[in-house]
Parts: sequence; C-alpha cells; structure tokens
Amino acid sequence: MYHRYTLDEVKHKIMGLLQDDRAGLSGIEIAAKTGINRMTITKYLNILLTLGLVKKKKAGPVNIWYLESGITDLEFPINYLEVQQSFITAIFENDYEKSNRLIVNALNSTLDKGRILSDVILPTFNTINELYDRGRLGKTERVALLTSLSEVLDLIKFSSPLETTRNNAHAMFVASSEDKVFLAKAGALSLRISGWDSYYIGSAEEHIDPFFDIDFQRYITKVWGEKKGLMILGIFSSQESSLRFMSLAANALKTKLKGQLSIALLTSREHSYMREYIGADMAFSELQSLVDWCEKEYGRFK
Repeated sequence: MYHRYTLDEVKHKIMGLLQDDRAGLSGIEIAAKTGINRMTITKYLNILLTLGLVKKKKAGPVNIWYLESGITDLEFPINYLEVQQSFITAIFENDYEKSNRLIVNALNSTLDKGRILSDVILPTFNTINELYDRGRLGKTERVALLTSLSEVLDLIKFSSPLETTRNNAHAMFVASSEDKVFLAKAGALSLRISGWDSYYIGSAEEHIDPFFDIDFQRYITKVWGEKKGLMILGIFSSQESSLRFMSLAANALKTKLKGQLSIALLTSREHSYMREYIGADMAFSELQSLVDWCEKEYGRFK
C-alpha cells in the first residue's frame, strides 16, 4: 500500500542520516537507507534545500547532499536553556549567520515556536537591555543587536503562516515609543503563533500629531469594521502622553465596532498603575502578563 509521508517524517529521516554521515550522501543512498522511493526523496530534499536545512554539491552527474552548517535534528527532550545560551553567545559574537541558523534549526525541529520566542528570544532581548543599562553596551552596539533580534522575529513569523485556530480572536499591537517597538512586535507574534488573527501595526511615535487620532481610528475601522469577536488593541509605550492620546483615540471606537474592543497597555510599572486615568482596560509592565491576559479574555469571551 502506498504510504503518504508528511514533511516532518521525511525531514527527520533525512536529517538523521545526514547528521550521522557528514561526508554526505547521494539521493540514491538516502532513498535506499530510508526506504522511500527516489522521486519522493528528491522532492523533499529540494524542500529542505529551500528551507536552508540541507545543501548539495555536484560530484559528476550525482548530487551529494549535506546538512547545512550548524544544523542538527533537534528532538525532545530539549534543554531550552542550552538553546538560549547558544543563541545569546552567537548574537553577542556578531555571528548572525550562526544565530539565524540556530533558529532555523529550532523552527524545523520539534521545538514549540511559542517557547522559542519566550525562552530564547525574549531572554536575549532582556540581556541586551540589562547590559546597556549597566553601561556594558554602547548605543550603536545595542541598536545593531536589537536589529538582528528583530530580524529573527521576522524569521519566526515567516515560518509561521497565519492559520487562525481561534475564532473571533483579533489583536493589533502598536508601539508609540522606540523602546517598546521590539516588545510590540514580539507580543503580536506570540498571539499569532497561538492562533490569533494578530499582527504588529508598527511604530507610531514620530507620526503622532493633533490629527493622528482621526487617522488611527480610520485605520482600525477599515481593518475591524466588519469583524466580530474579541478585539485587543495593545498600545506599547513608556510615555504617558502617547499612552493617553492613543487610548482616547481607541476608546472612541468601542461603540462603533461590531466586536468587543479592549485596550491593553504595555508600559512602565509606574504608568501601569494609572491605567484608568490613561483610559485603558488593563495595563502591564511585563509582556508575558499581557499575553496571558489576552488568552484569559478570550477564554471568558467564548
């Protein structure tokens, strides 16, 4: 009987073989060792090539296949702390090829994408800021490191096609101060991985003017005007003035949208205590607390 293989099944078979034989194997050898016909193996080898997990070299008329540098076939149980430390080391050594390869490796393994974000990427972000606050990093180096880290978020996002599994769960996150851009982007990605219709709008800091509220409202209405369900608008800023401005603009839409709109802030601990004065439903100083609240709100909404 014909067996229909999944990508994960074939991927782990191929990567396991190539991991054990670093000299490389031909497609014929891989087909023989896996028991999968050559045509199917060739198809999946080309998929893995596109994903950046394998590479090939010509040896006369034959293609010899190898694992890409730094790739291993990760399986459970995984020590996330070891992955985190390897990633942090690569980032601080400015070895961005190695750090990206490590994340590609993790994304194409059995690791949970949400935990890659929470246990590997966010701790690295916190370490960068802690070292900067202690004077161990200069401004330019911090910018370079955060840029690299933001590119890793894109890598995770593009490997996580939006397949909404939570009906009527919508979220939009916007940053209105530079220091919260990465967290807004990471927060939207975290909910997206969990099945939300979620995305990061961008940074609005330099665009806020007396008329920006009208433009902001017009955009939200355009995106959410016909949708129903729970709608979480996350405003990320360390500045009280922008938090209040953006919250007031969003609050005016609560009676105009078909869904249930809630406004959540991610800000400093000091400003989070002022959420009612600022005009938000909830406020947090930690990203994970905000994400957990979104999940609880969705649970109550259902």
